[in-house]
Amino acid sequence: MLINQYFKKILLANFIFLTSANGQIKDEEKLCISFQTGNIISSNINEIKNNRDAQIILDNILNTIGVSKNFILAPCEKINNVIATAYKGSRYILYDRKFINEINAETNNWSSLFILAHEVGHHINGHSLDILLYSSKKIDPPTLKKKRKQELESDKFAAFVLSKMGANLKDLKEIINLVATDEDDSYSSHPNKSSRLSAIEEGFKNAKL
Repeated sequence: MLINQYFKKILLANFIFLTSANGQIKDEEKLCISFQTGNIISSNINEIKNNRDAQIILDNILNTIGVSKNFILAPCEKINNVIATAYKGSRYILYDRKFINEINAETNNWSSLFILAHEVGHHINGHSLDILLYSSKKIDPPTLKKKRKQELESDKFAAFVLSKMGANLKDLKEIINLVATDEDDSYSSHPNKSSRLSAIEEGFKNAKL
């Protein structure tokens, strides 16, 4: 789910000069730091280890739609989100394990699948352009209206995938009811609850055609 301050943080971040005691750190670590802070950082960083369960979930999603595994999935604490992004030609999904587990605890076991499938949808639909293009100001970030459209496209994609995997529509609605509200979304990067519920219904039904 793309966060509201996503592009502001992109423009603030400078990934080239991030280093650790052992030399240049991994690109996914640079991305994680930028989303955690929105600032340029130079510090020692412990190695970030991927979560095996999250990797299995991603594999199941990709196998369902017949897509090769060309995403780098990396844990990123304290972002309270899951973020699809691209950097230097590689595609990433950064996830906050605590954030996913909390949603799972309050809804159902399909939540983690839906959240990761939603982020895969951003990549599949071409929403996540390389952040270097934004940071160099070679392209303008999308408008709020376009961001909301992208979120709905990713919701439809996630619902399509989970329908193929055996989820029921009630489970998917439960997730949206938790994370979305019906407040005016005119000044938000995310659509309101009604729009998102309509999107997942459409995606779910398309999987049955």
